[in-house]
Amino acid sequence: MQFIIALQISLVGLAYGQFLPSFTNLSPYRNLIERRFTGFTNWIDCNSRLPVLFYYFADRDRGDYPRPSSFKLDPQVSYSCQQKSTSSYNGGASYDRGHMVTANHMDSNPQSILDSNYMTNIAPQTGVLNKGAWLYVEEMIECIRDVNPLRVYGGIVMGNDASNDIFLGSHGVPTPDWFWKIVENTVTGDVIAYLMPNNFEPYRDRVDRYLTTIKDIENKSGFIFSNFNDFQRNKLHTKSWSIPPGCDYS
Repeated sequence: MQFIIALQISLVGLAYGQFLPSFTNLSPYRNLIERRFTGFTNWIDCNSRLPVLFYYFADRDRGDYPRPSSFKLDPQVSYSCQQKSTSSYNGGASYDRGHMVTANHMDSNPQSILDSNYMTNIAPQTGVLNKGAWLYVEEMIECIRDVNPLRVYGGIVMGNDASNDIFLGSHGVPTPDWFWKIVENTVTGDVIAYLMPNNFEPYRDRVDRYLTTIKDIENKSGFIFSNFNDFQRNKLHTKSWSIPPGCDYS
């Protein structure tokens, strides 16, 4: 008989007066390290060497610091819990070093954007997803945060597909089967959620195919958040939030 131990994590207080989400951990990730960066927080699974959960507060864009050109190991996390290499994912398929928290949302602070290029914020992500549906949601957040502040939650679901685990030798990490993201409008209370397959199908124009509910993400990820009510948890959008015209994506 397999017993699942629920780990309740309740954390309040972060730089800039932000809160951290309170959640129960029913996921397969039993060796989590909380890494508080400047402007965002990741939870890294030491066993898989990957960031499996992230959170940040996205308010008005106030800067445009350049993104670093290179990726680095995180000096604040044991190397035994990080990827074995900072190099590109070269495994005969088109995978990018995909950001969990995009650098573009951290460009108001030079330390934040530097932090975003640590490998503790990176996971193998197909180029189609990284430059397609995932990018659309990043751009949606980039534009709407100038209107209303947003809370952004996200992570990965490892799944059971071992055929894409082609970076175990080079980087010491499996390849996630799914990426997910939840965006909460702090003014209206509206929420929108996505669960995207990490394959070669999630082009930008298909983003609405991956709309889902928070409840579905909680069931698949094993992270159960306490700060959403039942209405938010079951809210299902049929269309993504519109990107305001004339938005500056920088």
